[in-house]
Amino acid sequence: MLLSKGGYFMKAKTKEAVLRELILQSTQTICTPDDIIRALNKSGTHAKHTEIVRVLAQLVDEGYLMRARSNRYGKPEAFGCAAGTFCATGRGYAFVRPENGEGPDIFIPPHKDAWHGDRVLIRIRQEQPPRKRGKQTKSAAKSRQEGEVLRILNETRDEITGRIVMRGKMTVFHDDSGKLPEIVVSKKHLMDAHPGDRVALKVLFRGNEKYLPQGTVMKIFGSGLTVQSSADAILYEHGITVPFPQAVLDETNSLPMFVREEDWKGRLDLRSKMLFTIDGDSAKDFDDAVSLETLPNGHYRLGVHIADVSYYVKPGSPLDQEAYNRGTSVYYADQVVPMLPLPLSNGICSLNPGVNRLAFSAFIELGKDGTRYSAEFHHSVICSYARLTYNQVNKMLTDDWQECNLHPDLVPVLKEMNALAKTLHEMRMRRGALELNIPEAVVLCDRDGKACGVEKRERGDSERLIEEFMLIANEAVAEALYRHRMPTVYRVHEDPDPEKLRIFAKQARLFGYRLSDKDLADTHQLQRVLDQTADDPEQQALPTLLLRSLARARYAPECLGHYGLAAKFYLHFTSPIRRYPDLVVHRMLTRMLDGEQSTRELTDFCEDAAIQSTVREQAAAEAERDIEKLYMADYMSQFIGHPFDGFISGITSFGVYVQLDNMVEGMVRLDTMHNDWFEYDPDKMTLFGKHTGQNYHLGMRVNVTLVNASGTTGLIDFIFTPDEDSVG
Repeated sequence: MLLSKGGYFMKAKTKEAVLRELILQSTQTICTPDDIIRALNKSGTHAKHTEIVRVLAQLVDEGYLMRARSNRYGKPEAFGCAAGTFCATGRGYAFVRPENGEGPDIFIPPHKDAWHGDRVLIRIRQEQPPRKRGKQTKSAAKSRQEGEVLRILNETRDEITGRIVMRGKMTVFHDDSGKLPEIVVSKKHLMDAHPGDRVALKVLFRGNEKYLPQGTVMKIFGSGLTVQSSADAILYEHGITVPFPQAVLDETNSLPMFVREEDWKGRLDLRSKMLFTIDGDSAKDFDDAVSLETLPNGHYRLGVHIADVSYYVKPGSPLDQEAYNRGTSVYYADQVVPMLPLPLSNGICSLNPGVNRLAFSAFIELGKDGTRYSAEFHHSVICSYARLTYNQVNKMLTDDWQECNLHPDLVPVLKEMNALAKTLHEMRMRRGALELNIPEAVVLCDRDGKACGVEKRERGDSERLIEEFMLIANEAVAEALYRHRMPTVYRVHEDPDPEKLRIFAKQARLFGYRLSDKDLADTHQLQRVLDQTADDPEQQALPTLLLRSLARARYAPECLGHYGLAAKFYLHFTSPIRRYPDLVVHRMLTRMLDGEQSTRELTDFCEDAAIQSTVREQAAAEAERDIEKLYMADYMSQFIGHPFDGFISGITSFGVYVQLDNMVEGMVRLDTMHNDWFEYDPDKMTLFGKHTGQNYHLGMRVNVTLVNASGTTGLIDFIFTPDEDSVG
């Protein structure tokens, strides 16, 4: 990564990267190098034959292409092969998840060379029947593809986490999931680790027929029996650093911790305006405040005021480099790994009540029907009138006298805000936005940070109010930057793959919904299905199935629109304390207001920042999910042996996922279902008992008993209760 004169990070797309993309686009069918050259020439790209041959060799070596003996090239799928991730099960056999996202996971019989997480190239044996006892039905014979590993393309990450254990007199590294082989650690490679400690290990040697794998300890997290050490290990695995470098702390300490008069020179003074923050009860950083007033023409003037982090975090500074590297704050249970040091995120950049703060204000003129007439943006200085919580505002909106009496002057404006938010929501839904309404689980912790409960997050009017105001501010900023041709980082959500939507249509048909290709192209029809599932507990899985068929939202330097929001222009402007793309947007908006023009340097920087931010967002999301599982399992461990009601949230060839009414999810493994031999039908997403006729399907209400819950691995195992595990 290079630091330019202007302080921005740059990583320009090389000619070779462009050539790779074009060659991959040209190899949709099996073709010769001459065919590829003709396709490139036709697209206006000219490259030397030697360059093309060299890039082809690289793509073959990396598994993106394969080469036949006749010097013809094509993607692995054209040769009956696939590249994907090797997913071990801990039971000898494995599965490969194709990286093209097409089709189910492919079964791999016991294999000794590939490790869990490796990227591999496999040959697929078409429609091989799974190895099961008894006769096979025709549908069962087609229910699983098998494959064999041809070669390992990329080995799993250099460092892995697990525990140090003793095997006789030998010290070994043990992966809690059982998906990796045990690795010998010699005394000189132990550092100060002791048996039972959780560590990060670097693999030195993968082993062979004569010698066991060997590794060296790189970091010690403490006792492997604690949730915190397991959480620390997950953060480490995902490249999430908790302490800040000294240079960042030194720069933070040099910043003023209060707003000086010289800081607001040239800014719009909004300190007398009635604006306030609305956040969760436990929030400590407040990066957005809102205001609303009625204009003489009867329109609303909505104010969305965002902490001006860009004033304190300068391009190319140690603070900026660290924020770039982190990309986002990470939240789990009652803890946070912030993108910025706490004196910034909870201090001078937080819109705390009753103190002056620097902000970036977006004023949006809206008609009573929600029509947006204009938008203007100002650097400002504000003083938040109050710090409100979602719970408080929800009560105030329902005329709770106790809460209303605390802030009687805010009740009328809150009710007007709520009415406007509902209008904006209706307008957004009319234009084709999707609202999945997938419930979220919240882990509750006691004063010692130990999980003491899990509950479903309920969204009230106040949460929706803030969401709508942030959405319209994001859209307004995105359109302004686009119209002024100023480069920035957009939040994009591309149209889904039609084939994935057809798969969803097949799944929806199991719930009684018939969706044609025309319906699938209309988000209004998809929303109609979602609305009908809302009050039916047996259809709770359907919104999640639709989510899986959609593209993943990401950051991009191009304005590609947002499918889920039905927005032509969209980006993230409202959370620069915890998201780096928002900080980039603030800088670009400042340049636009200053009348500056786009430059190649800025364009390259935005492209690089979009890629980095997407990668870090995904790493944070995975870490948050994995750590939440630890806390949930730790909480549930006190209920081992207890029965629970739930519904089937997922079905695989190796078991059934069951979600309890408190949102905790675990698995009933196939090998615990002893009363029958069950066949997995991926088309119908069912497990069918061959002898008893017992049928398990998505959304089905079941009763299970908890048999295992580990706060150090996050694994939760159920068994069907005796009455459930029989024909009923």
